[in-house]
Amino acid sequence: MTELKFGTSTQAPHDCALSSLDDSGWSSIPTVTELSDGEFATNYRDAMRPVLLRSGCAAWSACRRWSPKYFNEIAGELTIPVKTLDHGEIQLSSWKLSEYTRFLTEQLTSGDGAPLNPRAVPYCHDIPLLGLVESLAEDCQPFPEDYLTSWYRPHWWLYSQFFMGPAGTVTPLHFDTLLSHNLFFQIYGEKQFTILPPRQAECCGRRGWRWFDVDPEQPDYLRFPKYEQATPFVITVSAGDMLYMPPGTLHHVRSLSTSISFNIDFHTKQSVLDALGQSNKGMPTEVVYYNAITALGVTAQIPERITFPLYRPYLSYVS
Repeated sequence: MTELKFGTSTQAPHDCALSSLDDSGWSSIPTVTELSDGEFATNYRDAMRPVLLRSGCAAWSACRRWSPKYFNEIAGELTIPVKTLDHGEIQLSSWKLSEYTRFLTEQLTSGDGAPLNPRAVPYCHDIPLLGLVESLAEDCQPFPEDYLTSWYRPHWWLYSQFFMGPAGTVTPLHFDTLLSHNLFFQIYGEKQFTILPPRQAECCGRRGWRWFDVDPEQPDYLRFPKYEQATPFVITVSAGDMLYMPPGTLHHVRSLSTSISFNIDFHTKQSVLDALGQSNKGMPTEVVYYNAITALGVTAQIPERITFPLYRPYLSYVS
């Protein structure tokens, strides 16, 4: 195992450390090539420490098959929501998947260069595609289902959210709204993640519940002087890689090429109780609701056939 260090390894100053979430394991981001279920649970998930697993899903047939052309062939008539970011607000439009893959193909044939205004480019972002086209899960074997807690394992693909977009698409700095664990799979192309520990949220110009106005790629220290005290980590995640981020991790994501990926937001008993403990700290009512539903499944073991229909709208929730 190698340790990759980015930025500085110093701890964040106390005036930025306003979150109750732990970041004691954040002096570096480990990069590994093998990771057993037990090692993942003990050393990373339960320790709230991020990790990059190089080639962790490279053996999947998805890494050979998935491309814009492939999705056009298997589900071109499917209507999907596509997002653009307009002056900090997320705008939704409906596209046929065939229309969106044609758009991506045009980007590829024009050189796959970064758009002039990447935040305004249509992005197939955060949609439950594997739940809509369940045959896609067959391309993701052997899936590391034991990384997840038991509620998610039988039908893990139903809990996934899918991303496909051209080079230069950007998701601004944010944390995952449920304060859940994030297991991310890069299938096609490359993405660059800039991530920060949860306790540095107050260094980053927080806006609302989960968004931040600092641009880690070009920080404005006059507007956000506390960001000089932050310790960002920059990681390139390539096709076949898996990235784990603990609850509350701030992350800014840029597609370095046309990119296809998906992730699963999942809770443990401890993380869902921690998240519910944040309910009175600006958490939207809908997020409190989805965390409460998750708690019924994860902690009370209420059957999935009862809990998942209540949880399903989260997978299309825009916040």
